[in-house]
Formats: sequence, C-alpha cells, structure tokens
Amino acid sequence: MKRHDSLLLVAREHHESLVIARRLVTGRASAGSDWPDSPAAQAQALAQFHERHLRRHFAAEEQAVFPAARECGAEAVALAERLAAEHRQMTGRIRELAADAAVDAAALAAFGELLNAHVRLEDRQFFPMLETGLAPARLLRLQAELEALYR
Repeated sequence: MKRHDSLLLVAREHHESLVIARRLVTGRASAGSDWPDSPAAQAQALAQFHERHLRRHFAAEEQAVFPAARECGAEAVALAERLAAEHRQMTGRIRELAADAAVDAAALAAFGELLNAHVRLEDRQFFPMLETGLAPARLLRLQAELEALYR
C-alpha cells in the first residue's frame, strides 16, 4: 500500500529497522555488509543504531504521530499506547543487550523478532488507521509537525 505523504518521514525509516531486525534474527548480514559476527559486537551495533536512528524515530512518533490517534477513535488510541509501550520496552532491552558482555545470539534474535513485529504493526495496522481516520487537513498538519521534528 502506498503510504500517505504525511507519514513518509517515519515510514521510510522502517526499512532500515527491518534490515537490522533481520540481521539480529539470522546473526549475519548480506555479503559486503559491515555487520559484525560476534553477538557482543552485534549488540553494540544495535545500540549505535538506536542512538543514531531509533531514538529520534521513536520521539517523532511519540510527539506527533501517536497523539494524532486520539482523533481516530479508541482502537487507534489503544494501539498508539501499545506502540509507545513497545518503544520503552525496546529502548530498555537495547540497553540491557549492549551492557551484557555475554549476550547470546538467541537474545539478539528475540529482540530482532520484537523489532520486526513492531514495525509491521505500525505499517500494516496503525498507519492505515491514521490515513483513513484523519481528515486531509489534519494529515497535512501531521506532516508539518514531523518535518519540524526532523529539521
């Protein structure tokens, strides 16, 4: 499904999250990638990805996208609350994984599955709720809010 322009800034970032999730699940990357081999190094790469990308992404969703759900009904609000809770859970889990010198591949794979499921839920259920539930003018305001956050 083609994503509405108002959500493109956050939706485009999902691709890289899905790539990282896949690497965590499989424990490796495609040929030519600089993804590390050891679980401890992978946990550090995940922490760096969080600092460079996920932190800002989560903040943009929580400050602009999730509040817009209030205009789409109880189901959208409940889903936004769930997604925000998952952001907190993932942030805490990333810290734990990065701090664990003995982190194993299974723990990283479990996190990769969580990240994948989170992104898929946003893309397949939450964003479509917003796209159909928000008035066109509100979608434009949402786009402007996200653009301001990403400057």
